[in-house]
Amino acid sequence: MNIIASNSVWLRSASVMNDLSEVRYGHQCLLHAWNNSNAGERLKVVLDQVQKGKSQEFVEHFNTRLSEQFTQTFLLSLSEHGDVENHEDKFGRLSMWRAYGGTTNVALVLNNRPFMSDTNTLNAFTSPVSYGTPAEFSVLFDEVVTGLETNIGLVQSINPQFFSNMLFAACHFAVLSAKHPGFKEEREWRVCYSPSIWPSDKLIPKIEIINGVPQKVFVLPLKDYPEEGFTGATIPDLIEEILIGPTDNPQPMREALIISLGNAGVTDPHLKVRVSDIPLRR
Repeated sequence: MNIIASNSVWLRSASVMNDLSEVRYGHQCLLHAWNNSNAGERLKVVLDQVQKGKSQEFVEHFNTRLSEQFTQTFLLSLSEHGDVENHEDKFGRLSMWRAYGGTTNVALVLNNRPFMSDTNTLNAFTSPVSYGTPAEFSVLFDEVVTGLETNIGLVQSINPQFFSNMLFAACHFAVLSAKHPGFKEEREWRVCYSPSIWPSDKLIPKIEIINGVPQKVFVLPLKDYPEEGFTGATIPDLIEEILIGPTDNPQPMREALIISLGNAGVTDPHLKVRVSDIPLRR
């Protein structure tokens, strides 16, 4: 209701995630790939071929930014919706209902166009979560290093600082987007915002009290920036459907959501709000 009424969403700090180890897990995977496979040594060679001493400079820079990945990264988490049998289109995903909905469960089914836009206008970036063991992460890491080695001539033609910055971004988002394979069924995507590294004047810092904990959030207005290639983010375009349930009070919730969508400019809002018939388990 607040998302619809305010035309905005909150990005919350990685430090207040359900389990901070989710971010630490990605860091452990990167360390394993860097230190326990020959790909790490080969990447150092590539960096030093770009510029002498660049590998040591890169490691020092990454380590100085490490704490910010936990305290100064703000996230919006979503779950990829739908499957080949269309069960999730009809009912939603029961595991997510149970984990996050409480007794007034609602899922917002979103148009993915703004998440897939090729633009830096927000400096908040969409990334699918990669589920795998440290060994599986190392295989992907090796593929990246092999690609750099294969194209070393092109790599050396790039400005060394630009290349280092791009490699830092790749490692940064790999850490933020790696998760234990036990969570694979969530099919999570994350919108990641790191204001101390890539600030934006479009996301607004704000203090909120959530579950009794005062904390900084970043408010992301749901608006388009067509001149910068970012569209589909307004409430009428963004919300494809609202799925209600399991809950004891589906009808009053449906009526309230229909009114809220109408106030937000959605045409025929009653066609966008549906009740799932999954029973509420206590």
